[in-house]
Amino acid sequence: LTANRTFAASLFVCAGPYHATRTMGKGGNANPRELKGGKAEQLTVYLYGKAVDVSKFAKLHPGGAKALRIFNNRDATEQFEMYHSPAAHKMMRAMSKSAPEAPRESEVATSVVGTDFAKLTQTLHDVGCFDPHYPDEAFKLGLTLLPGFLGFYLLQSGMPALGSFLIAFSYYMSGWTSHDYLHHGCLKGGQKQLVHWNNAVGYAIGAWQGYAVGWWRARHNTHHLVTNEEGNDPDIMTAPVLIFVRNSPVIAAALNAAQRWQQYYYVPAMSLMDMYWRFESMQYLAARPFNKVWASWALLALHYSFVGYMFHGQYQWLLLTMLVRGFLTGIVVFSTHYGEEVIPGDHGMTLVEQTALTSRNITGGYLVNLLTGYISLQTEHHLWPMMPTARLEAAQPYARAFFKKHGFVYRESNLVECVKYNIAALDIRTRNGEWAEMPH
Repeated sequence: LTANRTFAASLFVCAGPYHATRTMGKGGNANPRELKGGKAEQLTVYLYGKAVDVSKFAKLHPGGAKALRIFNNRDATEQFEMYHSPAAHKMMRAMSKSAPEAPRESEVATSVVGTDFAKLTQTLHDVGCFDPHYPDEAFKLGLTLLPGFLGFYLLQSGMPALGSFLIAFSYYMSGWTSHDYLHHGCLKGGQKQLVHWNNAVGYAIGAWQGYAVGWWRARHNTHHLVTNEEGNDPDIMTAPVLIFVRNSPVIAAALNAAQRWQQYYYVPAMSLMDMYWRFESMQYLAARPFNKVWASWALLALHYSFVGYMFHGQYQWLLLTMLVRGFLTGIVVFSTHYGEEVIPGDHGMTLVEQTALTSRNITGGYLVNLLTGYISLQTEHHLWPMMPTARLEAAQPYARAFFKKHGFVYRESNLVECVKYNIAALDIRTRNGEWAEMPH
């Protein structure tokens, strides 16, 4: 779903009011800037009150250079805290030893909300919310892989409809399970366990479901860092297929004849997401030098070879598998952010304030949490992405209390209401104010 800049440039106009407590530097552009003489682009990120020069480190940054460009001349302390290992903290301290002081007006993490949130995070560490939960991880792996094995057996035993559905369900659950491992939220301990083993399992499950991990990381990690930021968050660039109007007459007037029906085709279009993500995944690899992504190509080749073996002679059931998997994943993923506010990159908010405006939980209790890979607890996951998903329920009361203390809206709806909320945000006929008045 490629970005349509005409629409995207005006998205924040209709995003509703946003709360900023202090000024933030406008930050960098997500796109690389060519400098004369082949010089490295000057990139300075504000971390813990220091203006750290990361220009030479940009190409080596595991999270990609794009994140550093976005946070150029911008406070990234909270984002660094939520995403980095002890080894990365050690490297950062070495890089910032001789760094000059960052402008005081740019600081976000040291605000009242920022410092209080840092205390809350430490409290959650103290009560064990970041401790591993290995029985749950084993259960999730079984729930992810066993339906796929059973589906393969049924596909070969004269029950192709049920078999293809179970394979689709396995692929669907693989998305959530690989997501957890690649967030380094499953295996804890030293650097080897935290990074290497989590990555290994994440890559293996990613290969089973058919997506390139590098593509997913480039997309998803950026989404976490700059959720719903106009021009920065790749996940909300859904034009030209979906244009979230959000009561804006300007955007509504610019829709073409097909887009004016988007509130009707939104739900069925979710079934195409698996096919689209597979294509975008390969497109991502094709745009990069082969010698840097050959291993990812090899994993995809292994995936499609096995898919060909499983569905040999009955490829019509492969289409069903992709449609079911796409619908299941798409309907859940789109429920948690897409209907919420879109905000400009110079919003000046802390991580928790931004999350309060841009994330929505899906209610329904343990079964919904389990079957959505705990993406249903999106608020907690965005605040603490390296927390094991089995611990998110324990963190939820703390998050609720923090939101209430600071006057933030804790957004949550059941899955049906989330879908209705997105439809209202897409519908050009939505009456003025109706979209904003949907239940939080």
